[in-house]
Amino acid sequence: MKAKFLTLSMIALIAITSISCSKNDDPIATVIPIIPVAVDGFRWTENGTATVLTVDNPYANASFNSIFAVRSGTTIYEINLTALTPGTYALGGASANSLFYNNTGAATSFSPTSGSVIITGNANNKLTGTFTATGTGAGVTSVSGSFTNIVIN
Repeated sequence: MKAKFLTLSMIALIAITSISCSKNDDPIATVIPIIPVAVDGFRWTENGTATVLTVDNPYANASFNSIFAVRSGTTIYEINLTALTPGTYALGGASANSLFYNNTGAATSFSPTSGSVIITGNANNKLTGTFTATGTGAGVTSVSGSFTNIVIN
């Protein structure tokens, strides 16, 4: 009798666990982190918009400590600094550094009243950094951008 009870108990236990277990078909979500990738070139936004603008020929000139952003032969940006070494360079006011921007071909250019250029790298004839400026001219009140691995001539 004890063996019969034990056998029936085992059968009941197997039946219950087989029936109560459900197959787990939940998909496994793979999380792929988004890592910002620095893209070589010269990029900026104006007036706080999300639209990123670019040029086809950015370069720096070591003789004049200048950064140029050129599109189709037209200079869009000219940034003149006291040096091209890593550091922060103030713009506007009595600063010896300057930024000229004209993306519209208008008679007037954007002229910053304040801002900075931060050079983060100068190695292997390539220049990397960021810039921000506020000011007036050509309907622009602010610019913000970056230059990554632009060639130094």
